[in-house]
Amino acid sequence: MCIHETPASKLGIGRLFVVLLVCLSLNPASAGDALRLGEERIDDNEARIADELVKAIKEISLERHPQGPLLRFNQAKTLGCVSARFEVGDNIRPELRRGLFANPGTYPATIRFANASQFDDTKKDFRGMSIKLSGVAGDSLWGESGEMDFVLNSHPALFAADPQDFYDFVAATRKGRRWQYFLNPTHLYSLLIVLRGRQKISSPFDIAYYSTTPYRYGGDGTKAVKYAATPCSEFVGDAPRGADENYLTAAMQKHLDKGEACFDFRVQFQKDAQHMPIEDASVVWDESVSPFLKVARITVPKQSIQDPDARESCERMSFNPWRTLAAHQPLGGINRVRRTVYAEMAAFRAARNTSQ
Repeated sequence: MCIHETPASKLGIGRLFVVLLVCLSLNPASAGDALRLGEERIDDNEARIADELVKAIKEISLERHPQGPLLRFNQAKTLGCVSARFEVGDNIRPELRRGLFANPGTYPATIRFANASQFDDTKKDFRGMSIKLSGVAGDSLWGESGEMDFVLNSHPALFAADPQDFYDFVAATRKGRRWQYFLNPTHLYSLLIVLRGRQKISSPFDIAYYSTTPYRYGGDGTKAVKYAATPCSEFVGDAPRGADENYLTAAMQKHLDKGEACFDFRVQFQKDAQHMPIEDASVVWDESVSPFLKVARITVPKQSIQDPDARESCERMSFNPWRTLAAHQPLGGINRVRRTVYAEMAAFRAARNTSQ
């Protein structure tokens, strides 16, 4: 199955070798998983792992930024923050009308686009799209009611399958030996995802973004989805020649000077509990089995993204997938530890940056 998904003709010898190793190192326990649709399996160690993650990420953050603003551990470089509209239309299919998408409506949104690890835009990297809606009716599972967050990445698979693997990555980073994580035979799947997922782009408005992790969809406990935002703009940028380290911000502004940007917001339903697992964020759900279905449209109107006050305000914002309605509860181990880690790190950054 691994080679079928990655034809040898499209890989060099080195990468083909990696693919073969990954196929051999896949966890056989996941193939025999007897979980049902929408069902979670909570590890007793998750609370401990979340606490250890917070401790490690705080240490790394302080080492990286001993002076000045404390930036995010991941997606540290802001490419642009924009005001947008998130519109649930009146023409979506009846079975999709659940939770936020139950009724037509338009919600004000703030969207932050960022690089995952690089401060030089010309380097290959993952990109992030974090969306905050306001004016949402109903109680939030965490944080302020009236708001709802979506946290998306530019590749449909996460390089860490579960909380333990993510902690292993962070622990290796803290020791300055990140390479040891990727060369561990049990983590070779992570290396393949990084090789596939890091890319150069022409503009953050020109690529798709994915939740990588699943979420409840409505009151039916058997319904789980992943999210995606796919570009639908008429204008598509070209990567400039001689681009500098900040060219992606300039590309966004160039786009908005010409016209609005837009994304279709879509959901993909879990159809097979074994091959579309809840507890393994490294697995891409097969779109030929379950295609993404449109439930909303994101419109970014013409605007300036260069205002320093607006950028500073955006940097003070926090995003947490648990800031959502119960109908869209985050699922899976990665999401469960995110609740604590994202909340603790947001408070830590805010306290440190306020005292500067």
